[in-house]
Amino acid sequence: MKDDSLGFANVKNPCDFILYKIPNIYLLELKSHKGKSIPFGALQPYQVESLHRYSQMEGVVAGFVFNFRDINETYFVDAVTAYQFYHDGERKSFSLGWIKEKGILIPQKLKRTRYQYDLSNLSNY
Repeated sequence: MKDDSLGFANVKNPCDFILYKIPNIYLLELKSHKGKSIPFGALQPYQVESLHRYSQMEGVVAGFVFNFRDINETYFVDAVTAYQFYHDGERKSFSLGWIKEKGILIPQKLKRTRYQYDLSNLSNY
């Protein structure tokens, strides 16, 4: 989807990627970060709110795909879990440990300079 960090023409997408696999539609916000945590500042508040709201609808799986470039690991965290932690008020980032505990590891394979991701385990969600 069109993803303009400047909000060009007031474009505010709830996510970066939409995937459909019967019987669900998946709304995924993709974040890649160096380091052992992903700061809340890397997320737009309207995305956290929108994905949480959409995840309440039947047949919609919404969440965040967090890629840690330093360790070459990628995880899916559902929108409800991320929303609750985000609004907890005690933290300012999603730590790698928390994401490993609450998320689903997404297998990845390096293909020259880019990765290929196996999202088949999200269909069990």
